[in-house]
Amino acid sequence: MAISILRKLDKYLGNFIILILTPTTSKKPRSEINLNTSKILIIRLWTLGESLLTLPMIKKLKENGYDISVLVTKRSKGVFENVDFVDEIIDLGDFFKIIKKFKKYDVVIDTEPYLNISAILGWFLGKKVVGFKGLFRDKLYDLKIEYIDKTHAVYNFCNMLRPFGIDYKPEKLIPLKYTEKDRENVDKLLKEYSLEDKKLIGIHCGTAETAPWRSWKKEKFAKLIEKLVEDGFYVILTGSKGDYKVNEKVLNLVDDRFNDKVFNFAGKTNLREFAYLLTKFEVFISNDTGPMHLSAAMETKTIGLFGPNLPERFAPFGRGNIAIYKADSLDCSPCINVHKGEFKECKLNGKCMDLIEVEDVYSAIINLVGK
Repeated sequence: MAISILRKLDKYLGNFIILILTPTTSKKPRSEINLNTSKILIIRLWTLGESLLTLPMIKKLKENGYDISVLVTKRSKGVFENVDFVDEIIDLGDFFKIIKKFKKYDVVIDTEPYLNISAILGWFLGKKVVGFKGLFRDKLYDLKIEYIDKTHAVYNFCNMLRPFGIDYKPEKLIPLKYTEKDRENVDKLLKEYSLEDKKLIGIHCGTAETAPWRSWKKEKFAKLIEKLVEDGFYVILTGSKGDYKVNEKVLNLVDDRFNDKVFNFAGKTNLREFAYLLTKFEVFISNDTGPMHLSAAMETKTIGLFGPNLPERFAPFGRGNIAIYKADSLDCSPCINVHKGEFKECKLNGKCMDLIEVEDVYSAIINLVGK
């Protein structure tokens, strides 16, 4: 089913369900949680990127002695399978398991930005629910946290710790774990292409289907690749199987002289292997999408390209990483606000991304790794 149809169903049917459930929800204002609480459920249904951005908050809860469960879908599950501070993972597709957990958790933390379904699930599964205020669904929350629009998402998620008496501002993300077998598979892949001793740069040309106009133009990626190869770097284009064709289109725009130093790795690694592969790069360049956040989490020097979204919210998190944004002059930017569920169709053919020049990205790379 198309994402646009799912959003409409969630909006109209979800609003109706919330109206029905609202009379059963306490109207007393609250600012803190009973500290005898032990069982906490985190709702994190979508996206690789924001799942990674919740991990500092979740780890801090675990360090404070709470039992942590996470409700996921296949889009987010891999993140939580590869950390050691989550006690239970529940798949949204396991309907009967979820039904049996009615009011099972002392507190549910709804980290989803705007969908009604997560608030409804929180009401069903938790005795108390924490979530962001400002949307209709917050009628189902017992504790409502202010979403600060021009604050990084990592800090907004960590603000959800305040009802527990925890004030926390992390300095970096949490890396995903990979196994010795994952390491061996990636090293074997690099050796297959004679890349094991080369200076590597990773580039992610694709982006999520929710807002494809977040992508930098293929022609500019191609020009950047040519400059990097001329400097002696080898370039790996990353992604899932769905990114393979996008990468091939970029490769077809690269001058034939450089083709033996540019490689399409889309679909060649799983999530854990990709996490390890990222550690092999001198620098990683990406559109505003999940792999950018994973690169930052793996402490690889990361450059994120922004236009429809603000870097204040979603820049690659951590000291030394760079977000490039040049759309201040455009009234239409930002046209994405995840917290409000706004994904306006671009009418200017991605002009905000076009404002980023090849030289802007190249200079940022050289500043990070040296020529």
